[in-house]
Amino acid sequence: MSKVLSGASKAILNKLAHFRAIMRLQLQLILATCMSLTTVVYYLIAKNSMLPQPAAWIFNQSEANFQVLKSQAPIYAIPLNIEALRLNFPKLKEATKRHSGPHRGRLDQMMLSYVPEFNTTAWTLHSPSGRRFTIAEVQAVAKSTIRPGYPVPNVAHFVLPFGDTQLQFHHMVSLLSCVHVMKPHRLMLWYAPGRLPTGQWWDRVRKNLTEVEWDEKIIMVQRPVPKSVYSVPVHGREHQSDVMRLEAVLVFGGVYLDIDVLVLKPLDPLRKFDFTIGREVSYGLCNGIFMSAPSATFLAMWHTAYQVFDDNAWGDHSVKLPHSMQLAFPDLCHVEEDSLDRPNWTSEEVVWIFGIGQQHRWDWRRKNYAVHLYGKFNDENMSSVRSLNSMYGEMCRYILFGSS
Repeated sequence: MSKVLSGASKAILNKLAHFRAIMRLQLQLILATCMSLTTVVYYLIAKNSMLPQPAAWIFNQSEANFQVLKSQAPIYAIPLNIEALRLNFPKLKEATKRHSGPHRGRLDQMMLSYVPEFNTTAWTLHSPSGRRFTIAEVQAVAKSTIRPGYPVPNVAHFVLPFGDTQLQFHHMVSLLSCVHVMKPHRLMLWYAPGRLPTGQWWDRVRKNLTEVEWDEKIIMVQRPVPKSVYSVPVHGREHQSDVMRLEAVLVFGGVYLDIDVLVLKPLDPLRKFDFTIGREVSYGLCNGIFMSAPSATFLAMWHTAYQVFDDNAWGDHSVKLPHSMQLAFPDLCHVEEDSLDRPNWTSEEVVWIFGIGQQHRWDWRRKNYAVHLYGKFNDENMSSVRSLNSMYGEMCRYILFGSS
């Protein structure tokens, strides 16, 4: 009798196991269908720029499959020109190939998404006094500065140093040149967690703004330093800053400036172009200063090209790649040949900036909207710069005292 009961029990258990397996399969099919429908809805809404804008992942789209990224964060979409990105993708991959280093042989396997992907959930936006802002709130402020025919917002971005938080003299001059010459509606200062700027020159920046200007014009943005972009590691500080600046301007639009760039004229005439960058050398453009409409197609493509970024190559993605992209997409990128990054860093030209008595070699008053210092100088102070007989001295005096 016990053997009969045991056999019956086993049969019942087998039937239950089979039933559970069928139910599990049906549930998986239902979930997969729901996920596919949700993904299609997200794609259609993102394509028409109707999504709400909490901070999260930029929408991910690949040629073969639409899928929501693994992150559980809500979808965040900027109004990208999806169709232009899709159509331009093959030509972008071809332009990127020569700058992909060890990834060249696997470019088609690695460079899959023609829409930029990055996470903004850890971005914290606040005033110097601690008032918090959402991304959408700051985007709305930036958008309010856009004028007909001038798609670039009057917003400036700096990525502050990750290492020593004490600003140097030239950092102060750079920030003040932006505030007093460019006159941005908002100045966004991006910093790594726990790395707020300090020191006497930071205090000088603060003292050159009124209480209202300080708390209304300045927006501090804390965000993690990127350790990877897409699936590729990023270890060099300069390269990490490169990624941060692309993402900052992609989301908000405006002007990005390295903290060794001196603004010498208002940049308003250049705001009529969707994307503007300066030539550094014959074979490269310089990402130390560029300006863009929010979600501009050229900038979005530049970011997606980082799917095959090579951290060991200096300047490939930041200088040489935008040059190759501009040749492939000249209608999407306006290049200033002399006014932003000349004189350049070469031994022939850098002496025009810092060489004693060499200032006659370049007419910065007539030619330049800005000058990039390239970090090649002995730092000065408020006293020594008054008598510094160089182009650098002249520019500092012009910014600080109103006369060169």
